Amino acid sequence: MKKILMSILTLLPFMAAAQKNYTISGKLPAVKGQAKAYLVLLKNDAWKEIDSAEIKDGKFQFAGSVNEPQNAILAVRHNGAADSGRQRDTQGFFIENSKIAMAGTDSISNANITGSVADQESHEREAMIKPVTAKIIQLQDKYGKKNSDGTFVWSVEDRKKAGDSVQMLVAKNKDISLKFAETHLNSFMGLYTFNMYVLDNKFDPAAMEPLFNQFSNELKSSPLGKLTVEKIEIGKRRQTGAKATDFTQKDLNDKPFTLSSLRGKYVLVDFWASWCVPCRAENPNVVKAYNELKGKNFEIVGVSLDYPGGKAAWAGAVEKDGLPWIQVSDLKGWKNEVAVMYGINSVPQNLLIDPNGVIIAKNLRGEALTEKLKELIK
Repeated sequence: MKKILMSILTLLPFMAAAQKNYTISGKLPAVKGQAKAYLVLLKNDAWKEIDSAEIKDGKFQFAGSVNEPQNAILAVRHNGAADSGRQRDTQGFFIENSKIAMAGTDSISNANITGSVADQESHEREAMIKPVTAKIIQLQDKYGKKNSDGTFVWSVEDRKKAGDSVQMLVAKNKDISLKFAETHLNSFMGLYTFNMYVLDNKFDPAAMEPLFNQFSNELKSSPLGKLTVEKIEIGKRRQTGAKATDFTQKDLNDKPFTLSSLRGKYVLVDFWASWCVPCRAENPNVVKAYNELKGKNFEIVGVSLDYPGGKAAWAGAVEKDGLPWIQVSDLKGWKNEVAVMYGINSVPQNLLIDPNGVIIAKNLRGEALTEKLKELIK
């Protein structure tokens, strides 16, 4: 009996943690008249309003629970006479099961948020990358300027150098996020940073999986942990040396096309969309490569991430850009089943598959695309 009692007592902290709720207490003493606060959470990639509260005497409160820390927005709509014509003001933060306080004067956007460890650590990481991000924005603003006739102020060479500098700075920010994750292995924000900013569309699953395994067991078994495992597994599907996962989608004539039907050829699977400006800018390079290599056991399969109702735009872009190769799509946008299967979350991207169905290269692009393909295609 004593052993049973001790077991129950041991479980109590975990039971209490599972039942723990959040409270959000807001103070905006300068808000007068009718005003209302809204709590909005990011669920299934969509923002959803889950609660609202009247602001009385400059105070409001929310209570509830979340399975794990998550993105949230606190919004205030000012309806009183003193706030006539005023737009809703907002502030994003990470909500978690804790006592969260928001203290400001007349605006939630300028309020100070305390009580959420995840939110505090998020700001710590943001402060670390802020100087680098500022340099990226400065370069983009400077070298992206155009004359009144639409031409660029800076030469192609200058813009290329600036672009190279931006890529180096982006890599630096990723390295900062990696170090943050490595030093926060028992923190939700450490895993969140790892998932969002380290596991980008170029991450190496073989290098990143060991780091994931260093996170606490509690984090690895959490909803975010399970999503991270899935992301790593998807990353393995597109890594060099992996067997390309087969797929079937309909072409522009609504006829099904299967990737494995091209087994025995080198195949460049090109992810793009009619609405993607960088993709359209890259298309001339792909056309050039296709024209030089099409007679050398080589084929291209374009996978369009156009949206429902976008077939006309997709077909129009194929015709305008002169893309003579195989084109397929399920017209689901970013939820294109092939894109999801390979973890494609930005375009343009591509995978080069050898005659045995093995991925031998990825993200080949630019004016040197043809030469790179010639080197790889034997």
